[in-house]
Amino acid sequence: MNMVGMGVTIVLILAVGGVGVWYWLRIKETSSHEKVEDKTPPRIPQEPIFGEDLINSGDIKVDEIKKTSPPAEEPQSESQSPEETIEEVQEVLLKETEEEEEPVETSPVLEEIDDSGLPKYDPFVTELVRITFKKPVTGSQLAPFVKTAMENAPRGLLRILALEANSNRWFVPDAIGMFSAIAFYIQLASGKASFDQVSLSNLYQLVFLRMEMNLDGTSEMKEMQLLNNHTDQLNALIKNFGVQITLLLRPLEPVSIDDFEKETMLLGLKRRSMTHYEKLGELVLDKNGKRQGNRKGTIELRWLDDRNIAISLNVPLIAPESDPLRLLMTAANAFAAVFDAKIVDPKGCEISGATVSLLKQELDRFYKQMRENNIEPGSVRAHQLLD
Repeated sequence: MNMVGMGVTIVLILAVGGVGVWYWLRIKETSSHEKVEDKTPPRIPQEPIFGEDLINSGDIKVDEIKKTSPPAEEPQSESQSPEETIEEVQEVLLKETEEEEEPVETSPVLEEIDDSGLPKYDPFVTELVRITFKKPVTGSQLAPFVKTAMENAPRGLLRILALEANSNRWFVPDAIGMFSAIAFYIQLASGKASFDQVSLSNLYQLVFLRMEMNLDGTSEMKEMQLLNNHTDQLNALIKNFGVQITLLLRPLEPVSIDDFEKETMLLGLKRRSMTHYEKLGELVLDKNGKRQGNRKGTIELRWLDDRNIAISLNVPLIAPESDPLRLLMTAANAFAAVFDAKIVDPKGCEISGATVSLLKQELDRFYKQMRENNIEPGSVRAHQLLD
């Protein structure tokens, strides 16, 4: 009996111990599972990440964020909606830009032409070479030479005219006409490009010389030294009149490059680069009311750093009648309101009435000098030379 009693006792002890171990393991597993579940939910909604800045500023408490947080799907759609809006604005701006830029003139504008279709005296445009053919040639024969010339000349500085054999008038050559001569007119420089010895030499070898040989023509070309002197004078003029008035916006709080891009696009500016935007302006018309392009770059905005944004007025690109200073200050005030910024001059001094009055006097003097040099402020010519 004693042996049997001891055996039963041992079995009971082992059973109780096994149950205890199982129960302890079960509690540990449950506790561990509960801890995992406690940690998982905060990572799903992501509102606390967004709310940290608000919490740090003391505007709202953590408990209030958790109570008012929407389901996980809703914040994703809300966070994407501003981006979608920006993308839509970008698409609209791109579409408008493409539609507006399609008819823009890419050759020098001949402000006055005579009865034959050739330009009258123009201080900024000169006839580079004229080739006369022994027999009229077709427009399709001229086409490959015209294409090569346009590809090798600085963009916007070459205009080609051909003498129509029947009417004896000069036109831009087409594929179906018959022409007895061709003339190449160039604007030797602009704010973006200029002719040099290399580009002129390329035109001579790739176009003029081959055209003479293949189409049986004789040429008359301007002396190279005269062209070089003319180019130097034009570049000096462009340098003198490439003037901007620049103000600084000093935000009270840092403005990130992302916020800068978003706000400038929403206010209708055209992107040139991540940190550089410009204002699209009104249409540019010639003397007969024909559309020549759009005034661009009258107002420019540049992100320098998160505490400094520069806003500039391109003085020669806007007519005095448009009140350039009012345009600049209106734009500066609009962006100052958006970025919560002060308007100061490049030295950091606030803009006063005396400063504006001084700028007005300088603008009047500047516009007078432009007109004395045959450049009308805000005209097509001003944009072609200085934009």
